[in-house]
Amino acid sequence: MKINVIGAGTWGLTLGCMLSEKGHDVIIWQRDKEKNRKLRASLNYKKLPNLKISDTIVFTSNYKDLYFDSLNIIAIPSHSINCYFTNNNNHSGQYLIASKGYDLTTGKLPVELLNLNFNIQLNDIAVISGPNHAEEISLKKASAAVIASNNSSFSNGLQKLFFSDFFRVYTSNDIIGVQVGGSIKNVIAIAAGICVGLKLGDNTQAALVSRGMNEILQLNKIYNININTLYGLSGLGDLIATCYSKYSRNRNLGILIGKGYSTDDAISKIGMVSEGVNTTKILNHIITKHKLIMPICQEVYKILFNSYDPKNSINNLMQRSLKDESMHQE
Repeated sequence: MKINVIGAGTWGLTLGCMLSEKGHDVIIWQRDKEKNRKLRASLNYKKLPNLKISDTIVFTSNYKDLYFDSLNIIAIPSHSINCYFTNNNNHSGQYLIASKGYDLTTGKLPVELLNLNFNIQLNDIAVISGPNHAEEISLKKASAAVIASNNSSFSNGLQKLFFSDFFRVYTSNDIIGVQVGGSIKNVIAIAAGICVGLKLGDNTQAALVSRGMNEILQLNKIYNININTLYGLSGLGDLIATCYSKYSRNRNLGILIGKGYSTDDAISKIGMVSEGVNTTKILNHIITKHKLIMPICQEVYKILFNSYDPKNSINNLMQRSLKDESMHQE
């Protein structure tokens, strides 16, 4: 099978290598020609030292080199998807979205962007999500993911394509729910990291993550989501991994902010895209517009974009009016 991977970050490279190892023809596109040259020459990526890059993988910066009418795996940052499709006439074949977040310009989820802005049929779109740190998958540690599509034939085919003895894949038809869970958990992970940076302890972390899950459920009020999806791999599973893993860029960004770094300085120090920053901005607009009750996410917005003191945010959360926990949507 001929497969295009759009993006040569840790996740794009990992997915491309997984499929190449299974005998598929893989082309990986990304715009940095010098990075392509280094990858071709060394077959090594310093951020994934254990990843074995096959010499059969083709690296290119020219979208015209891609296999047309084939599977396209979108593994670039969510805020870059709009730009890629606007500048590259690559609208043929089928698409598997591996990016997690929102488009910063339109506020749309990637599946909505491809369908509504670039006229790609929903039956040709799927998303993959779950608690999947590339660093562990490159070591072939047991992991699981979910692939969602309105087209069950497409998702079932992708399930078989990716399945291996270390990567278990489930299917779903809740394509929006899988993307919502994978996006919003990044905001909660920044909050979890802030708690670590402030040295607030395990009790605080556990309370924040569990109440953060409650906030993710608020999105069910504006999206047609199966609640079971949000309690599954792409929701609760990804939330746990992102809030507690040393590999989580969003958690690590939050740790730096909790230690006193500014947002810009923390982003610079991380040196990789932390999707939660842009998601926080889009989410704050959604919360305000739809009057959702998501106080943790709103405090993260104030910290990131209004230079709000994280200690004051913790106090604001602790001093909220008392509630009945069984009213889990309030």
